[in-house]
Amino acid sequence: MISDEEKDQVRAASDLVAIVQETVELKPRGHEFWGCCPFHGEKTPSFHIIPATQVWHCFGCGEGGDVFTYIMKRENLSFPESIRYLADRAGIELHDTGAQRDRGTKRARIYDLCAETAQFYHTMLMRGKDSRPREYFASRGMGGDVCRRYCLGFAPGRNALVSHLSQAGFTPQEMIDANVAVSRGRGQLADRFYDRVMFPIFDEQGHNIAFGGRIMGDGQPKYLNTAETSVFHKKRNLYGFNWAKEFIVAQDTAIVVEGYTDCIACWEAGIKNVVATLGTALTEHHVKTLTRFAKRIVYMFDGDAAGQKAARRAIQFIEQDSMDLRCVVLPDGNDPMEFITAHGGEALQARIDAAEPLMDFVYRSLQESSDITTPGGR
Repeated sequence: MISDEEKDQVRAASDLVAIVQETVELKPRGHEFWGCCPFHGEKTPSFHIIPATQVWHCFGCGEGGDVFTYIMKRENLSFPESIRYLADRAGIELHDTGAQRDRGTKRARIYDLCAETAQFYHTMLMRGKDSRPREYFASRGMGGDVCRRYCLGFAPGRNALVSHLSQAGFTPQEMIDANVAVSRGRGQLADRFYDRVMFPIFDEQGHNIAFGGRIMGDGQPKYLNTAETSVFHKKRNLYGFNWAKEFIVAQDTAIVVEGYTDCIACWEAGIKNVVATLGTALTEHHVKTLTRFAKRIVYMFDGDAAGQKAARRAIQFIEQDSMDLRCVVLPDGNDPMEFITAHGGEALQARIDAAEPLMDFVYRSLQESSDITTPGGR
C-alpha cells in the first residue's frame, strides 16, 4: 500500500487551485476562489476552494473534499488510483507493496513497451528501405515534419517487432499483454500489425497505450486497432486527447471526428481542439470525459447513411450534464481531410462555428427520408 508519507508528498505537490483551473474558470473572492461546479449543471457559481487549507466544496450539490477526492470524482478513479494519477503528474515515484505494486509495475512495463514499439515503427517509416509508407503519407499531405510531430510509423511485420522488443528486454507475455504480438502456439510469437502505417495512441497523461494501423492497399480490415488491454479501452480513450485538451478548455468546445488522419489534418490546419473516436461511435464515457473540459461538443461526420446513424445514436447523450451537442455534416461525402484539402482550414472552421444542434439535424434528416403525410412516416 501507499505510505502516509507518500500521500502527504503527493498532496503537497498538487495545488488544488491549479488542478481545478484546468477545466473550471475560477475567480478570486477574498482568500477563496469561486466557479461553477464541474459536477452538476449550474449558471451561478456555488463551487469554492480555500487555498490555505486546499479543500473544495460545492454548496449546490453538497460535494467536497481535498485534491484526492476532487481527482477521484473528476477522473472516475479509486482513492489509490487518484494518488497514483497525481504522483505521475508531479513526477513522484511511489513505492507500493504487494499486489498494488505488481499492478503498477505491469502498467509501467506496458507503457515502456508501447513507447519502444512506437519508436521502432517510427524508425521503420523514416529510415526503412520500404518507401511505400512514406509515399502513402506524402500523398495525403503528411511530409516528414508531420510524421515526426505525431510519431507516425510503419509496421513491417515478419516478426521484426518481436525480435526488436526481445532484444530490448521485454518478455513474450509483456508483448501479448500490450497486444503488439499474438501467440502462435508452442511458444511462438508473431507481430500483430503487418504492412500497415501506424498511429500511436496516447492516454490523457501522454502515455503511449495502444496503436491504430491502416492498410495501404485495398485489403481488409482497413483499420486495425489494439485490442482491449489493461491500459487501453476504445470506448473510453480518444485519439489526440492528450494534445487537444488544453485547446478544448481554452475554447470550451470539443470537436469529434472519426479518424486519425482527420484529426491530424485539422490540427495542421490550425484547428486544435479536435479528437477522434477509435473505431467506435461516440460513447457515454467519451461524452463524460469531454464535458469535464467543455460545455459544447461538435460531432463532425460526412452525410452518408453511416454518419446519420451515428448522429441518431448520439442523441441519447443530449440531456447529460446540460451539454450543448451539435453536429457538422460535410458535403459530397467529404471527410475533414478531404474538405480541408479542397477548401482550407478557415472554411472548415466556419462550418464548425455554424454547427447546428444535433437534435435539429436528426429531426430534419428523418423528415427528408420519411413521408410524414402517412401515419407510418410520422
